[in-house]
Amino acid sequence: MKLSLFPGCIAKNMYASIEKSTRFVFDKLGVELVDHRYTCCPAPGVFRGYDIDTWLALGGRNLAEAEKDGLNVLTICNGCYGSLHGSNHILQENPEKREEINEVLEQVGKRYNGGVEVLHFADVLSTMHETILEQKELDLGLRLAVHYGCHYLRPSEHHESLNVENPHIVEDILELVGCEPVDFKNKLSCCGAGGGVWSGDEEVALSVLEEKLAFMSEGNPDAILNICPFCHLQFDQGQKKLQKFNIPVLHLNQVLGMAFGERPKKLAIHTHLVSTREIEKKVKGLKKKG
Repeated sequence: MKLSLFPGCIAKNMYASIEKSTRFVFDKLGVELVDHRYTCCPAPGVFRGYDIDTWLALGGRNLAEAEKDGLNVLTICNGCYGSLHGSNHILQENPEKREEINEVLEQVGKRYNGGVEVLHFADVLSTMHETILEQKELDLGLRLAVHYGCHYLRPSEHHESLNVENPHIVEDILELVGCEPVDFKNKLSCCGAGGGVWSGDEEVALSVLEEKLAFMSEGNPDAILNICPFCHLQFDQGQKKLQKFNIPVLHLNQVLGMAFGERPKKLAIHTHLVSTREIEKKVKGLKKKG
């Protein structure tokens, strides 16, 4: 399998550990990731709200990059997934709008014909359970509070195969590598950062985050598990701003990277703001299979 990796702004510029883990994990799974000259997705809750045609043109430009090589797009961020999946849906279903956007794209030598599918990395992983088990070197034994985030589950009509009211796709993957999902109240609530809330009203964003962290902490998890670098940013930096809680934050690909035998330091999880020292110590003490 060959896919075009869309790393997104946060993983590329602020949490390189997530991109590093993604490349390691998908290489282990036999998926070739191809790089293209992408721009911002752009952020669905901000750009689309101000000017939908600008949002479509920027999304269409990114989709055209992958289409020229006949590849589908792999996203590792909920916001990127929501934005590109949404713009792709409109451009595929509305030929007149696509031609209108192509008139803009032609100014920069691009054209999008609607031939690309946008994939969330968790959906791809969910089809590779057997390969994950084959590559597993460690049963991690971590207790993880799973945060799905908003743009992966919504709009629900784009996820007919997923139970958006009670998803378990991530938990199923975690159990393959010996992790225990920790349930908590209001599991599907927002992290507090999306939709321009963080940039518009930091106090509100931190208030939403604080409530979610309080519910998570009741289960005494080893870490918060996310599938989105923007949510990761909110949990990691937000805990420092709140000066409350001290729960390590991990992206799913970082957990899989450790389960596949890579050292936590090589995956750079120590670069997070909330200390991952206890996670590193626990994983270091595990014995690899065979």
